Amino acid sequence: MPDSGSSSISSRLARILRVGGSADPISSLRAVTRWADSLTLGDPIKAQASIFAEVKRFTESGEAPSKERLLILMTLDEKAQDLQAALSRQYLRNSRMSRVAESELWHALYQLNWEILRAYHTHIFSYYRNKGAGDYAAMIPLITLRALRGFRYVIKWRSLRYMHAGEKTWLRLHQLYQIAENQKFHQTRLLAYPDDNQETTCEAEYVHILMLDQANTGSLYPRQIDLIDQWLDHWCEQMVLESALDMERHVLAVDMTRDRGARRVRNTGPELSTRYWSTLDLLTRIKGIQNEIHAGAAPARLGLTENIRTSESLELLAVLVRQWGALSSREQRRKPRMAVKKVVEIVHGFATVFKHVIGAESGILGGLEGDSLIRDEATDMQVYGFVTERTRERLYPAKPALQDLRDIERWVMEDESECGYGATTQTRDKDWLRVGALVGLRATKLDDWGLGVVRRLSRQSETESSVGFETLPGRPLAVTLRNNGENAGYMVNGMDAGRGRAEMQGLILNEGNSPVIVIDPAHFQRKAVFEYIHLRTPKTICLGDLVEQGEGWVMCQITWLD
Repeated sequence: MPDSGSSSISSRLARILRVGGSADPISSLRAVTRWADSLTLGDPIKAQASIFAEVKRFTESGEAPSKERLLILMTLDEKAQDLQAALSRQYLRNSRMSRVAESELWHALYQLNWEILRAYHTHIFSYYRNKGAGDYAAMIPLITLRALRGFRYVIKWRSLRYMHAGEKTWLRLHQLYQIAENQKFHQTRLLAYPDDNQETTCEAEYVHILMLDQANTGSLYPRQIDLIDQWLDHWCEQMVLESALDMERHVLAVDMTRDRGARRVRNTGPELSTRYWSTLDLLTRIKGIQNEIHAGAAPARLGLTENIRTSESLELLAVLVRQWGALSSREQRRKPRMAVKKVVEIVHGFATVFKHVIGAESGILGGLEGDSLIRDEATDMQVYGFVTERTRERLYPAKPALQDLRDIERWVMEDESECGYGATTQTRDKDWLRVGALVGLRATKLDDWGLGVVRRLSRQSETESSVGFETLPGRPLAVTLRNNGENAGYMVNGMDAGRGRAEMQGLILNEGNSPVIVIDPAHFQRKAVFEYIHLRTPKTICLGDLVEQGEGWVMCQITWLD
């Protein structure tokens, strides 16, 4: 929600950013049109800030709703659409921006959506509280549709930060849809904004919000949530809300008296306040898309937007089939979860995890019988032509620096299974905590470091989050890789070994069975060939297909070429 000081800040912004001392933009339709046309669109941040300031003044002016004021609001809203879209793309394309930059951009987008929604909401409910008194009755269906779209944006942007919809947000949304339904315009087709590609209805917009929330498992990346939102623009038209329950067809239901979204239909009696709908036709369509992708069709040709990988689209479609399917098809836990109180040490980020894994290995390997500095250096010189950093670190393990100890966080885990842990933690100082973050975990200082990934994140409040970690099977082997043929252009098993990168770090898992390696994304190149030394034995590997891509790391298949 906007902070308490935003009113004074917006007032100052309005004075600073107003163009050339012209008339007050929100004084008349002519003034706001002239002002909006004069905005510098080449600087979307500044233009968006100026619109937010004016909308904020509009909602806090205390003037009675009227047709003239509603037209002023709609003009500001329409002018903001392109700016919001441009800044949204910027936010979603820069997943690794600093937390400060992310927070500033998120709040800018969210607050403008909220203020516009609040202004529309005020006009709609003022009209019905005054029993239809007002000169904008003909505009009610359109502004109700825009208000529903506003609720979609507010709930979506909160979900991009793994936050709940907010106190009473669902109740306000349900009330708004009930107005459309009671006034019989919920299925009226309208163009929400002049530049939209297709007409829609209040019913389709409402179902869109419910379906998007139902798809959100707390384990999706922001980009994936945005993709589902785009797909639903074309998928919601075929779904109709019904008040009579049909257990054979209906899959999802929403109780409009409850402060929550949709739930799967259960074998209970129908309620007057509940609406039901079927997803069976949509699931058939999704499964058809899956079959076409498996047969070789490009996702973009099937309407799944541009720039999405085949593997990512299949993974996301499988999630939707589970989330939008019947109660009997919902995803079950792979392993039972038990309540525990267990302290686990955690380090995060690929470079830090590698440092601690190799540090633990150095303590183990440094004392192996027969280790010889001369022999290891000689082996390196024979294979690489220089002594690798890996050998130096292993033979001369440095004492842990103070910074190394500061890397380690101690978490109290609340539940545990064979596949991972769950915990609730304070997140005010944990900017790194995002779905897809790589972590190293160990239960005691005597244990080996294992690898894990943040799979689920749900922000319970501004300072507290519920977190789920998946532990990757196997003990990671830290290796330093070098492309020995960088300038030689020689071949290994028919593949060019001279196209790789300089020395890089990797963590190998499942060394003997379906081996994979975790590396920095900047170093990934399919079919690149690298060498490393393990226990004085040189080994050669070839990077294969991507298995997974996370926050600052990738996992890919590897093949040994020795």
